[in-house]
Amino acid sequence: MKKALDLMSKSTNLVLLDVRTPEEYMGGSAPNSINIDVLNTDFKSKIDLLDKNKEYIVYCRSGNRSSIASSIMATNGFLHVYNLQNISYVDFVNAILTNRK
Repeated sequence: MKKALDLMSKSTNLVLLDVRTPEEYMGGSAPNSINIDVLNTDFKSKIDLLDKNKEYIVYCRSGNRSSIASSIMATNGFLHVYNLQNISYVDFVNAILTNRK
């Protein structure tokens, strides 16, 4: 998680990508994140619209879906994809908010 927080503080080319369901996203999300549900059949067509030159921190509730999404993104030409493996969404958001204070 430290690497992700460091990247967030230094990068001007960073996107937080929440790959949970829209319902989960509506229930709370990381500040300034975007939501594309990895389990939706249109995931690939939606990521194809993203800038492949940006850096992406990909997260979900537990790390399982973010692993899937990161793999799909890497296979489709995204060069800078960071998966928050084994880090829960709640812990990630709490760390973001704590570091902003």
